Amino acid sequence: MKRFRIIPLTIVVLLFAAGCQSQRGGAEQLTLPEIKPAPSFSFTNFDGRTVTNADYAGKVYIAYFFFTSCGGPCPVMNSKVNVLQAEYADQADFRIAGFSVDPERDTVKRLARYAERYSAKPGKWAMMRNDREVVADLASHGFMMGDANVPALHSTRFALVDRHGMIRGYYDGMDDEKVQELREAIDFLLGDKS
Repeated sequence: MKRFRIIPLTIVVLLFAAGCQSQRGGAEQLTLPEIKPAPSFSFTNFDGRTVTNADYAGKVYIAYFFFTSCGGPCPVMNSKVNVLQAEYADQADFRIAGFSVDPERDTVKRLARYAERYSAKPGKWAMMRNDREVVADLASHGFMMGDANVPALHSTRFALVDRHGMIRGYYDGMDDEKVQELREAIDFLLGDKS
């Protein structure tokens, strides 16, 4: 009699576990909107190299805006980017594009020191500069991330771009939950080889 009670309970537990596995295994598919094509750009990186949007062709990347003398959100954002760089170090198709909104102060030499502070790896994470008008246009019209004419008012969001150069989402770099959503979206796009 006891044996018959244990068997049904064991079957129920196994069925429940199998159901949980199938739900975690991808039954819920992530969908990301196609917002707009990412803009073209040509900037000077912290290593003195010219970096363009062509360097990101076929790659999944995040783009964001910062400046080296920022005492507010920039150190937090760059620390989070540093963690993402480490987490995706083995992903050949993942890149990071950081654009300075204060090119008068953020010389190549200063960007190089800043990049060293956050362990930015050349070829993986670019910290770039260009003329103020160029970066302001890139921020407001290109990536649609606010007005970069006033450095202290730059956006704290990360834009996520897919392999085809399409912006697929914006994620608040100051919100840990949104940064986790960004990770999930990166994983999704890296897994999409289409």
